[in-house]
Amino acid sequence: MQLAFPRNAAPRIMKLSIKHVSSLLGAVTLGLFLRNLHGSFEALHPSTGRSSSEAPKGRRRPGGKVTFSGVLNRGNLQASENCSVPAAGRSHWRQVEPKDLEIIRSKPSGPWGAAITNCEMRGEAMVFRLDLRKATKAGGQAYEIPFPHYIVADEGGSWRETRSTLQLFTVGESGWFHPMGPAHSRHDDISSKGNGAYSHWRHALTSGPSGASHIRFSTPRNVELGDLHGVAVVVFPMAPPMGWIEFAGGKKVTHEEIFREMFLQTFATVGASTPHLIEEAAETRAGTRYLWRIGGNGEFSLPLKDGELYEKRMPYQIAEWYSEFEKQGGILFPPPESYKYYQNKVGLARLFQETKVKTPKTWVFSSFAEAESAQGSIDFPVIIKDPYGFSSLGLLQAADVDEFLKNVKRYFEDALAGVEAIVQSKVIALREARVTYIDGRPFHAYWRIRQSLTSASAASNLGGYQDFNFPLNEIAPYVEEFARITGIPVGGVDFMWQEAEPDVKSTPFTLEVSPTSDLNPPAPASWSSTYAEFKYTPGFRTEYLAVRRQWTDLMALAVIDRYRQERKHLFVDIDNVVSLSMDRMRRLKGKKEAYSAVEVMKDQAVPGAAEALEKLGSHFFIRFLTARGSYEDPFNVTQTWLRMNGFTGLFDDLIVVDGPESKVAHMSSETLLVDDFTLGHETEKPFQNTKFMEKLRKAELPFVVFPLGGSWDDVMPELLRQAGTSDDQGG
Repeated sequence: MQLAFPRNAAPRIMKLSIKHVSSLLGAVTLGLFLRNLHGSFEALHPSTGRSSSEAPKGRRRPGGKVTFSGVLNRGNLQASENCSVPAAGRSHWRQVEPKDLEIIRSKPSGPWGAAITNCEMRGEAMVFRLDLRKATKAGGQAYEIPFPHYIVADEGGSWRETRSTLQLFTVGESGWFHPMGPAHSRHDDISSKGNGAYSHWRHALTSGPSGASHIRFSTPRNVELGDLHGVAVVVFPMAPPMGWIEFAGGKKVTHEEIFREMFLQTFATVGASTPHLIEEAAETRAGTRYLWRIGGNGEFSLPLKDGELYEKRMPYQIAEWYSEFEKQGGILFPPPESYKYYQNKVGLARLFQETKVKTPKTWVFSSFAEAESAQGSIDFPVIIKDPYGFSSLGLLQAADVDEFLKNVKRYFEDALAGVEAIVQSKVIALREARVTYIDGRPFHAYWRIRQSLTSASAASNLGGYQDFNFPLNEIAPYVEEFARITGIPVGGVDFMWQEAEPDVKSTPFTLEVSPTSDLNPPAPASWSSTYAEFKYTPGFRTEYLAVRRQWTDLMALAVIDRYRQERKHLFVDIDNVVSLSMDRMRRLKGKKEAYSAVEVMKDQAVPGAAEALEKLGSHFFIRFLTARGSYEDPFNVTQTWLRMNGFTGLFDDLIVVDGPESKVAHMSSETLLVDDFTLGHETEKPFQNTKFMEKLRKAELPFVVFPLGGSWDDVMPELLRQAGTSDDQGG
């Protein structure tokens, strides 16, 4: 069976009542109609059914761009390969070199790319179809299949253990989705018990750039994998409005434009397919999360006042210029304030002193005379640095007073007027570590090994070697603390230990940190020459860009992580809380027909539910959590019912589980559930599911009981209290 609707069908369909639609169509036809209807609606506004020129009002959030064609044929999706197409930058912005742009825009070559047959948008949900031939046995009842790392996945050891919004559904021959679960299951339970349990997980960020994401799953009733018609993945991105800030006034040095193009690719994959691209603070949209990256060497350049020096003024100009976007309500990541320390070792020396970061003993001199007068207080050997330099350029050393006076004099003779000298005690060690971190979490690091103990630096341009066998997990606690106390959440930091075989769990010397550090891909294990030579080998550029793309993906995920922690998560049941489903159950006496798409679409909304959720959306993430395992095509039917009853844009997530017990997997002590907790709706006297309520109490999972047949006014005071506000405060 095949149904296709013309692009202008949605306005005409919207004029039909739910009752009229369901009376015209049989159950199977209605299921196809519902899924086609999503495609027709999206021809208007991605999430509201309005024309794209109409702005959404209130809390109702616009969805992402939809590429679903609106044609289904027995569940085979005729859709674009990607969920959304990356946005394009403004035509006058600096352009990436064609060869680099081709690499950046190339299709993924990793295993997860082959494991996905296609992806479409259904409302605000990303729907992936898996190629089950790519799944491998993972012990017992468990299978595993790779999945894109840019989709937020569970990560062990913290609140991130249940952060994934991914849902798995088996797909029947008719194209209906049936929920699997429980989600977030332990891997040993998936293996030993199976029966549809699954987990969407990723290697810890500290596993490095090679870390990957996977779906570990079992089949319903533990049937053979080949017996399944298909498996679909549904992900609600739960991403904030995102954007990019371009500084268009500098010269091209192939940094900003590369990261912009990478972020444009990343935005599309995390569900923010229409990022707000701007270059002036006046264009800022309040509440939008803006990413940005800029460098020196003329890439960022603003007029200077008389007597100002570019190298000294630039870090502060960057911080000031981008902070103007924050004043307009933009939320920038990384925070502009951290850029005061970009190529600014004088500022860093002060910061490290104020925050008590362990560093080699450091002096800042403004002139040769000042350095000469302090010669007796200096502990040799020392390194003499340009405080506004980079890549270890211009480093000088001094082993004693005579060499110090000679080299510091030479330094000031060559330096621009007004530039200080940084003098730092030399830590005698053959290796130092460069650790790149995002939001205080290290994900990339390597040892930089000096040619000899007499070398001023381990930088590759000074003949240094790199060893990427670095224990990221062991340095992670200190990096988190370092980012917290310095207020620099994103950066590349250089650490050093005096021991020949350092214990990286011990507090290191910190040499410097930069908010825009470069990332280097590892050389092959067989590589025996210097890393500087490796940079000129075939294939290096592809790897160089690939590790930077991983950085942009993780930056976006950090923004999403931060966003999802801003408000409490409110899980909302649908039956008898949002939908008057008890009327249907009583009318049809709980028979199979009561769960059909035709009948479910006749349900009326609970009066005041949409208005209540719009109000609560200012204080909570609204996540529908409904047990509809007995329903016909429950996800698609429920999503369409919500859309046709005025709930579009009022919720962040729609989770469909097989039964009430599977709701527990999504909850935590920090979330809140509002549910009617009743059973027996087909009878004259429904009763409370006290067993389930007691289970939640024992697990210390908070909930609020919605009175059966009651109204949202009955629970709003308690919900607002739980949100930390009250109705008097404007809720």
